[in-house]
Amino acid sequence: MKRIPFELNEPDFKIEYHKTREGPNGFMCYYKNAATYNIDPLEAWRTLGVAKFTDTGKKLKQWCLLMDETHGKSNFQDESPKEPFFDTADHAEPNDNTKMVV
Repeated sequence: MKRIPFELNEPDFKIEYHKTREGPNGFMCYYKNAATYNIDPLEAWRTLGVAKFTDTGKKLKQWCLLMDETHGKSNFQDESPKEPFFDTADHAEPNDNTKMVV
């Protein structure tokens, strides 16, 4: 997992973008003694509540949208295979020509 911190983090306010190998990429938000993990960049911005309209809040919104565009969505949501893993043609069972040893 790669953590990318927001450049205006403070001791009581901290947001990081987590780029993961498995699972969805998202934002870890620490604010007002609470931690949340948001996948949606606008939800991460809304963590600030009323403070989202300050200069820091506006820069956070731009940063969240930039991180989401730059690093994109993870493949976690698009894991359904396009083709089956096995051949769907009719074949004999693998145990048809075996003998049991007692």
